[in-house]
Amino acid sequence: MSSKNTITVGYWSTKGLGAVCRMVVLYSGFTLKAKNYKLQPVLIDNNLTYNGSEWHENDKIHLKKRNSLINLPYIELNNTSDTEILITQSNACLSFLGRKFLMFGESEVDVSKCEQLLLETSDLRSVITSFAYTHFKNSDLEKLAADDVFVKVFQDSNAGKIQKFENWLNDNKSTNNYFLINNKITIPDFNLFDILDFYLEFLKYYNFVNDKNNNIFNELGYPNISKFYNSFIELPKMQKYLNSIFYKLPFTNKSARFGSGINGDAWNHNSQIDNTPKEIIIN
Repeated sequence: MSSKNTITVGYWSTKGLGAVCRMVVLYSGFTLKAKNYKLQPVLIDNNLTYNGSEWHENDKIHLKKRNSLINLPYIELNNTSDTEILITQSNACLSFLGRKFLMFGESEVDVSKCEQLLLETSDLRSVITSFAYTHFKNSDLEKLAADDVFVKVFQDSNAGKIQKFENWLNDNKSTNNYFLINNKITIPDFNLFDILDFYLEFLKYYNFVNDKNNNIFNELGYPNISKFYNSFIELPKMQKYLNSIFYKLPFTNKSARFGSGINGDAWNHNSQIDNTPKEIIIN
């Protein structure tokens, strides 16, 4: 196995911000070496907390000597001149992978579109992530907050975050595919797919839709988003990721109220065990 054709992705044993990095590496045909770090439940005075020392007190210490900014996620690889590259910050990792695999636009205009879309998809992710990690005092407050997320993201107006992508796809769609830029896959496509997958879990869990299959976005009045999602999930090169352990991981880490357990529920430290291997290699 050539080290030049291997990319290491370090992240928690969840999807989170590491999911798209793993996805892109597998899509590219490179070997993925995944380092997976676990939060461990700790009970102190009947209060449950989670300890991240598996990352903070081990690999992070060594990697920080090579990159003082190091955090999760990170990617590590050797370039064509066999120089070691270590990159952190999720958007920086994705931008690098996009350039490496020629998925960051073919012109100055396309590159600018990639940058805009990457940031806009990150904004879309931040809404659901902020909600997921908030612990509400009762179920009524949680439902009110979920309603607020739904309105903010799915309202049919210029303020609706999904509406922005629906309109973008309408302006850029072709008869051949539903990629965000021209007729070729780019990094923002992966980010949007992963985030839409997270929102599907949200919509089902809080019963915002009747349809429980992959036509949910169409039911909500977003046919272009629905077409994008369903076309993307059928891409032949996506199947390696979709059939891997990584697609089965929870969306959020164990400390989250939503998306950290089974079918969107919270992680239950009494009944669930994180069996994710510390290192996984997929050729």
